[in-house]
Amino acid sequence: MSVSAIGSGNGVIAALRPTGQETAGHPPPEDPQNTARRKAGPARTDPANSAQRPAVSTRSLVSSEMNAILLQQQQVAASGTGEDPVMNTNKGYRELDLDAYFSDNPEVKGDLRDVPFLLPSPDNITAISEHVSERLKQVMAEHGIPAAPEQITYDNEGRMQLPPDYPYAEDFKQALQDNPGLDRELRTVNALTSHYVEIQKSAPFREEYAAARTQAEAEAIISKYSYLFNDNRQSSSIALEFSEDGDLRPAADGKPVNFA
Repeated sequence: MSVSAIGSGNGVIAALRPTGQETAGHPPPEDPQNTARRKAGPARTDPANSAQRPAVSTRSLVSSEMNAILLQQQQVAASGTGEDPVMNTNKGYRELDLDAYFSDNPEVKGDLRDVPFLLPSPDNITAISEHVSERLKQVMAEHGIPAAPEQITYDNEGRMQLPPDYPYAEDFKQALQDNPGLDRELRTVNALTSHYVEIQKSAPFREEYAAARTQAEAEAIISKYSYLFNDNRQSSSIALEFSEDGDLRPAADGKPVNFA
């Protein structure tokens, strides 16, 4: 089996697909994305966009501040002590000091290609949520904030949204400005949860498609789950819900997310 990425508005759905001759006497089903494209016919090309565009360096699109953040995370991942949580990253399992990984003052030089990125696994989300809870309680105490907001959400532009009746909204925003590492950590939990929830939606498709023995069976399964291939499909609404004293529990569409 191999993993194919099926794009969605706010996340990526990992879909298993058979590779090679996995069932004796049966050719492997066609890649689901290729099948979907074949049925839809040739894509239309906008003449205005058909001219070759100049290549843009990814490095040039990263601010110096973000560059420092990413490179600091690289350094932290490379220096485990045996006392920190083991996190699932794109470079394998790494021991990470989350205090340092989400530091307020990243100042490190290095190569962005070596930075380990956290994957949307249940263990990662749980570990970061627990770390956020402890860190938030400390920050609230330092800023004299007696109660956390019931929830935090982010709009399509990435702007934080607090409940309109939360009486400490301005103090809370200031606390996050004073602690940018915590702000990044909250956004990370939100992003990882969004990806995790969308991936889980594709679980039935992955199971059925992996069991397909013929091209006809594969195409029938693709048709059944065609909504997964729609770039404009609605993603779940993610919220970071808090107890009054600051314990965090991610939620999707108004319900707590089960990471079991």
